[in-house]
Amino acid sequence: MTKNHACKAFIISLSIFLLAACVTNQQSKRSNSNIYGASSGESAEFYLAEAQKYENDQAANFKLKAASVFAQQQRFEQTYETIVSFQPTQLTPNKRNAYYLLKGESALRQQKPFEAIRALQSVTSPELQSPAWNLHYQLISADALQANQRYVDAAITRIEAKDLIKDKSQFEQQMQLAWQELSQSPLGALESKRSRAESYDAMAWLDLAITNQRFANNARLLSEGLNSWSKTYPEHPAYQYLSTESMTVRDIEFLAPKKIALIIPLSGRFSSVGGAIRDGFLAGYFQSRQIQGEQPEVVIYDSANGESIEQIYQNAMFDGVEMVVGPLLKNNIDELTRFNELPIPTLVLNRLSSDFAPANMYQFGLPVEDEATQIARYAMRNGQTRAFVIDAEPSVGQRAMQSFTQAYEELGGTVVQTATIGRNQDPKEEITRLLGVDKVEQRTDELQNLLNLPIESSGHGSANADAIFLIANAKRARIIKPYLNYYYAYNLPVYATSNIYNGTSNTRIDNDLSGIRFTDSPWMLSTNKAISKLKNNLAKTLPSSSKNLGRFFALGHDAFMVVPEIGQLSALPDSAMEGISGLLSIDSYGRIKRQLAWGHYVKGEVQNYIER
Repeated sequence: MTKNHACKAFIISLSIFLLAACVTNQQSKRSNSNIYGASSGESAEFYLAEAQKYENDQAANFKLKAASVFAQQQRFEQTYETIVSFQPTQLTPNKRNAYYLLKGESALRQQKPFEAIRALQSVTSPELQSPAWNLHYQLISADALQANQRYVDAAITRIEAKDLIKDKSQFEQQMQLAWQELSQSPLGALESKRSRAESYDAMAWLDLAITNQRFANNARLLSEGLNSWSKTYPEHPAYQYLSTESMTVRDIEFLAPKKIALIIPLSGRFSSVGGAIRDGFLAGYFQSRQIQGEQPEVVIYDSANGESIEQIYQNAMFDGVEMVVGPLLKNNIDELTRFNELPIPTLVLNRLSSDFAPANMYQFGLPVEDEATQIARYAMRNGQTRAFVIDAEPSVGQRAMQSFTQAYEELGGTVVQTATIGRNQDPKEEITRLLGVDKVEQRTDELQNLLNLPIESSGHGSANADAIFLIANAKRARIIKPYLNYYYAYNLPVYATSNIYNGTSNTRIDNDLSGIRFTDSPWMLSTNKAISKLKNNLAKTLPSSSKNLGRFFALGHDAFMVVPEIGQLSALPDSAMEGISGLLSIDSYGRIKRQLAWGHYVKGEVQNYIER
């Protein structure tokens, strides 16, 4: 699971703080009982006055009574000042526990947690005191341990005191606080405490916390661990304190096929694309086998062998396949959409144009719509609320423009002007119209003819925008970007889709692209050392893994990797999986969405761009 651990840790810490404050208030209310031992009805000032009349042991006894009254009145500053004015050795042994409790609690209230825990640890045989006294002592000790960041010790102290708690709301608060403290504890501290645990309760709580933390980033293992814990500790109440997300993970039905079919074109027009997907799929297979051991059997079918896709699908089922990945081409996928439900889980390698899909079908492709939407959201986050859009890519331009415009306007942005540039069209006319430069030049010519004087055009258009969304390949963009610079749009950020990058850059010819930011897969941009290492290892044996076909290689790789995670991604809307094609999540229609990385051209060279 892709949780923000720093944020999660902060939330847990804040929850502990707030809940501890609530619990402290309840303890304060309980303190009006005779826990502190002062019962004569005299004031603290009376006892302090009496102490002035005596020395040594007798004075200490009166000061102890004064401190007890101060504590009953929640005047812990005065309690602390009084209690540290004499030594416990001045008291008889049967009164020293009262001294240490008063000193520990008052020190804790004075933000002296280390002094508090030292005093409280000096108490002897608290179980011989009254149940109310012992409970108060145990919970104050837990608070002191927590204040010293000894979270696991604080939690176990609360858990072991639970049988002393008679109030239901207080019981619930203490158990919630115990679970939050266990969740805050380092895994090593939990395991160390577990190795010394003796009680069934302590072992149950610790094992649950260890399982929840150890497998926090692997939903499958977390599910298995939670189910194993439930069998070991059936109906144990600790389970109810798990987060809703963890509870959901336990009940997820993970896909665990023993045999997977990969249906892709391996002959004909799209064979190179199919080959790249196959190579990526097998690379994912071998990578997983190296890390996790045995993997499902993979059977590969050529979707371009002349048979209908329905027949190939039936052949795969006859061969005992339990999961299908593919087909790739939309016309093949359309054949499958005639069914209301597919007989086995199927991950098609493209995105349907409509929201309808048969049950048991998931969609995973490289749609430009994801990129356009991401760019629109990024521009709006950066306060760029007015945009020009340039479509110079006939194959995907309209889809990209439509997705960008929809997402942008939903967020409150305005598309000021659009320009569509044909494949063989000189872009100058459309660029000048887009920027409003044509009107400026026309007005300049009119004034020059009227006044019969030479007038220099400023080149500035009347239309204004904060950003430009460019849909073009690198060849077309090398022509368009200089026009933008020439007509004074050089200061506007230019965003582009991955079409602008083919996997390599040439500083000599790509210098004109400098400044353009674009979305692309982590694989294409080599966003981390692990990806760079894998690319280098595969460069010679699998040349299809880089350059133009690299995105399809990444698609194939992640298609294998995502199969066991589909259950988690479907059940947990906020979960995501790190892939080499992007950060992957699933929407309610079974479509795998990609959050892509960012690159930008700097002096003609592509570099990673850290999203701000």
